[in-house]
Amino acid sequence: MSYDEPQYTPVISYPTFSELMSILSENFEVLQSVVEYGMPVFVFRWYGHDLPTAEVQRAVFAKLDSQAEALKVWPVVRWYRKEEGLYVARFVPIQKEPSSDVRINYALFVATLGTIAFGGFLQASNPVFLTLFYPNGYTVFDIALVTIVFIASIMGIFFTHEMGHYLTAKKRKIEATLPYFIPGLPELGGTFGAFIRQKSPPKSRTELFDLGVAGPLAGFAVTLVALFVGFILSVPVTAEQLAAVDEAFPDMTGSLPVPAIFILLEMLYSDMIPAGGTLYLHPVGYAAWVGCLVTALNLFPTSQLDGGHALRALVPSRTHKYIGYFAIALMALMGFFLMAILVILLSQGGEHPGPLNDTVPISGFRAFVFVVAMVVLILSIPPLGIALF
Repeated sequence: MSYDEPQYTPVISYPTFSELMSILSENFEVLQSVVEYGMPVFVFRWYGHDLPTAEVQRAVFAKLDSQAEALKVWPVVRWYRKEEGLYVARFVPIQKEPSSDVRINYALFVATLGTIAFGGFLQASNPVFLTLFYPNGYTVFDIALVTIVFIASIMGIFFTHEMGHYLTAKKRKIEATLPYFIPGLPELGGTFGAFIRQKSPPKSRTELFDLGVAGPLAGFAVTLVALFVGFILSVPVTAEQLAAVDEAFPDMTGSLPVPAIFILLEMLYSDMIPAGGTLYLHPVGYAAWVGCLVTALNLFPTSQLDGGHALRALVPSRTHKYIGYFAIALMALMGFFLMAILVILLSQGGEHPGPLNDTVPISGFRAFVFVVAMVVLILSIPPLGIALF
């Protein structure tokens, strides 16, 4: 940063500049102050030159955020010369985005509910499913009940995932839209997921981390419930039954590449599975499979994925970029080619910008949560031979 460049018309008034100087001086020694490209810029360090504990840093910078927001500016804080304990802060005007049209959110939700319902009906009316689960006959009520349970399972997983993001944003006073649900192919569960759009940036690494992991971990909790219920409702099938079903419905049978958590849970049911046979998954179990897939893909530590946000809260931008390249390569090697291409396209904007204040590390507990999230990824990812997305 140069302090000899020509001055531009300020986008922030000089009374505000003086107020910012006063606010910073409460806790910091301000060494330089200029208006650069219309923005107040300050170089400063802690009084006494010693870096306080991370807890004190978080508290002081959180207060600075609140004071600056009252002046309608955001403080963008970075290390200037870290080895000397010097920060640089640029104060930028708060950009208020126009209100979103919530009718779009509701319309997409209803449309997604419809495609999920159709997907549930396809699962519930599948001849193989009906033959194995209702050998003595079935009724329309049976099909309707399975369809409803499937809808509740899939929608419960995705809705909880998005609410994890949305409620965390609200708690942290980060402006965000309601979830945008994406209708999908009924044969694949009926939805391609959902997303919320942030309308203001996270202020700290802690906020960025919490936003990243809240959705996948919340959705995974519901996925676990669906997984246990799905296994309880599934039926053991003998080798003879498999052969008979294959012969009767040659184009309607197959198998899924299962994640490690399915294999671990199947071991608990090993006494129920006949020799040479298998466990035919109930539609609720398939909903859990979809939940595992979506959770795992979102947790890949790269780009703008949830896992990428969490990783960026842990490491600098450049480190995040290189780890992200490795994650994308791993994603492609596991068969998720189209997803890897999508992530590459999302990465075209450059390095992850990080939060407004990129200087205060997250807590040790959150670093542990990141490790837990990566374990969830490993347990949840189904190793595909071909990409589904």
